[in-house]
Amino acid sequence: MDTFSTNYEKHPEGICRWDEVKRRAVVDAIDRCRGNYLIAARSLGIGRTTIYRLAKAYNYQRPMAQRNS
Repeated sequence: MDTFSTNYEKHPEGICRWDEVKRRAVVDAIDRCRGNYLIAARSLGIGRTTIYRLAKAYNYQRPMAQRNS
């Protein structure tokens, strides 16, 4: 799983762009909620349609293991 905390240190000088922080938050929330967009959206405090829109904008695709469950 690609989490924000493990990858933050990999950026030069420990700085992330705001759009990268948002992308990681969305992807991490969806992954942690096992692909349940509604629960992921609620955990982030955003709407269901917003998380679908952001996931599409970030070209997010759930891992194969999550698709089959």
